[in-house]
Amino acid sequence: MIQNFVNRISYIKRYYLVRYLIDYRIQPNKMKIIFGICSWGLGHATRSLPIIRKLIYENNELTIISHGRSLELLKKELGADIKYFDIPDYPMLLSENSRQFLAKSVVYWPSFIKSMESELQKLKKILEKQKCDRIISDSRYGLYSRSIPSFFISHQIRIMNPLRINMFERGSEIFNLFFFKRYAGVIIPDYKDDNLSGDLSHNLRRIDENKIHYVGVLSDFKKRKTKKDIDYLISISGPEPQRTMLEKKLVSQVNDLNGKIVITLGKTEKNDILNKKNIESYSFLSKEKREDFLNRTKLVISRSGYSTIMDLAVIGTKALMIPTPGQIEQEYLGQYHNKIKTFFSVNQDSVNLKRDVDEALKRTGIKRKCDVEKSVDNIINVITTVERSPFA
Repeated sequence: MIQNFVNRISYIKRYYLVRYLIDYRIQPNKMKIIFGICSWGLGHATRSLPIIRKLIYENNELTIISHGRSLELLKKELGADIKYFDIPDYPMLLSENSRQFLAKSVVYWPSFIKSMESELQKLKKILEKQKCDRIISDSRYGLYSRSIPSFFISHQIRIMNPLRINMFERGSEIFNLFFFKRYAGVIIPDYKDDNLSGDLSHNLRRIDENKIHYVGVLSDFKKRKTKKDIDYLISISGPEPQRTMLEKKLVSQVNDLNGKIVITLGKTEKNDILNKKNIESYSFLSKEKREDFLNRTKLVISRSGYSTIMDLAVIGTKALMIPTPGQIEQEYLGQYHNKIKTFFSVNQDSVNLKRDVDEALKRTGIKRKCDVEKSVDNIINVITTVERSPFA
């Protein structure tokens, strides 16, 4: 009888210990992580959010590095309990034509390297003041440490040029390979087969694809069963001055469309709402509101940024895409998805909403299943198990 009583007490202790561990999510491998995010548009920030939220949920301590509107978005979504650092990253290489691209490239890369070195020095100063177990960089080449396992997230392993000159594209792979030696792991937010990014991160010639981690798509949104009661969601984004130029062009044509229309301007510094007949206009949408609108929309009109394409893949929505002029990556993605007939893409100068939406509605959208939770788990597995670069 006494032994039974002792066994029962032992069982109760074990039960409440397990409940305590579950309820408070005690993590034996809690880590201090620096997460750097590129500020070219809002896409890098939004696609990083599900990773950051999972790391926080698992009781890790996060420090965020970003800049501009991306940093403001992250602060709004994640709150004040996280430590933030505002560190500018590199200027974008934009051009109006092929000749201009080649000419600008000559002066751009020295500036890029200089900005990257400045970024690296600022990171070293942060590391002098705080402990860090892991560094994660979404497309910021200067955020790494040779003494701390560092991980690089990118969908652009091959840097495109407007003329698709093979020598330059092979050179871009060599450039990336040089920097990848500094990272314990290179993470691609795409699938190895039936992919979304095309030649940006597949069919590589200089980089062994078996040494990089294809983890699946990332998006801060979830597909929901809901009524499709919005005809067009016009999402205006990207770097200035092209963002404002697109806004003026689309706003001047929006009255040519029939049905319910929602316009979001991507201005995180404002929170204005304008209602006019069948049109609603928002300066900025919260994650919840944008997710709701994406699920209710029949056709999205947006840039052809890769993060936007991943969002559309997860939700399963058709789109009319308008690449940022001179942003070679977006122009390639528009052409690629035109070719495989998932989305319809048109140049900013020639966009005609009334004509182009009809063609866009004929496209299939992305049909493959996309499981963001599985993608995030794949990333967590990489950063917790990989210690050294396969390229070193």
